[in-house]
Parts: sequence; C-alpha cells; structure tokens
Amino acid sequence: MDICLHFDQEAGLFDLLLSGPPADLQGDEGLLTAVIISLFTDARAHDDDPLPDERVGVPGDRRGWWGDCLPDAQGERTLESIGSRLWLLWREKDLDSVVARARQYAEEALAWLTREGHVSSLSVSVERVQSGHLGIGVVLQPSGSDVPGREWRFIYDHQQARPVSVRLAA
Repeated sequence: MDICLHFDQEAGLFDLLLSGPPADLQGDEGLLTAVIISLFTDARAHDDDPLPDERVGVPGDRRGWWGDCLPDAQGERTLESIGSRLWLLWREKDLDSVVARARQYAEEALAWLTREGHVSSLSVSVERVQSGHLGIGVVLQPSGSDVPGREWRFIYDHQQARPVSVRLAA
C-alpha cells in the first residue's frame, strides 16, 4: 500500500491525505500514487536530450532524483530512474512531435509497473486537448486482480511543466 496523494486543483499541487481518528496518513491500494510519482517526478535527462533552458541561453541541469545516483545492492549504478522526462517539453510548441514524445516519456516512466509485476497490462494515450495542454490517459490492470482495470486522465500543461487536472475516468 502506498501513501495516498491528492491533487488540489486550486493550488495545482499534490498533498498527503489524513484519515482517522486516530490521525494517520491515508493509504492508496490502487496504484494511483505510483502512477503520479512516475509521471510527475522529474527523471534525469538523457545525455543527448536538449534541455529547455539551454534553448534560451541559460545553462540548465539534467534534473532527476538524487537516489538514482546511488549504487544498487551489487554496487552497480542502475540505468533506470524514477520519474518521467515530461519536464523536457517545457517551452515546446504545440506540435505533433510533442504529443509523440509525451507518450514515449509516459510509457518509459510507467514501464516499471509491468516489469516488476504490479500490473498485467498497461496502456498510455496522449492527445492535445487545448493549446499547451496534453491529455494523458493511463489504463492499467493490477496483476492478479479480477476487478476491471482502472483508467486515469491527467491534463498536463507542458508549457508550464505541471499537471492541472487529475481524475479517475468513468
């Protein structure tokens, strides 16, 4: 079970939820928190990725989670990272290539759910829903579950590099 993250649409931020009494952090058994962290945490840019800041003459960093720099139990540095490269779309125009890259980045970020056996199937769709905003659909079937799969819809403002809407699809 993960700690449940709730999206506050007015503030545009994710926050933890409390339950109780007694007061405790609310849990999430439905993989939403794993999907949120995978999509909206900044993964380290690949060495050949052009950085958004560098396009306007500002040297930028490659971002990423500091834990990705630590060696695994065998002393090797893994090539996988937490998060997605969606942040690289910041400052991009509304082009079909941006939609294609967003889908690639989302699929990369979520692939670990299948690889580690948390889900038996996963699909990602991305579409332009308005200027500067992408609709990202994630459908997954938890492993070993007879319950119908879940589908989430995220609206992502790629020009500001932040989600603006999160909802469970009907």
